[in-house]
Amino acid sequence: MPFVPTATFLAGSLLTVLLPIALLIALVVWYWRFSSRVPETTEGPGTAAAAPGAPAAANPGPSVTESLPPEPGA
Repeated sequence: MPFVPTATFLAGSLLTVLLPIALLIALVVWYWRFSSRVPETTEGPGTAAAAPGAPAAANPGPSVTESLPPEPGA
């Protein structure tokens, strides 16, 4: 009995398992390297206001530097 069918089955099953795992590892490494290069985008007190006529943000969130209203009775 020749071993070719067995070898073909084993090669196919190994490729079926190893290719998705290798792709997942490659995507994780790429994402990690990409995210480590992106600069911080937080706004601090030293940031300048937008230029006049510049489009406004679509969904601006509260600024970090805004203070909370005083508590009642304080």
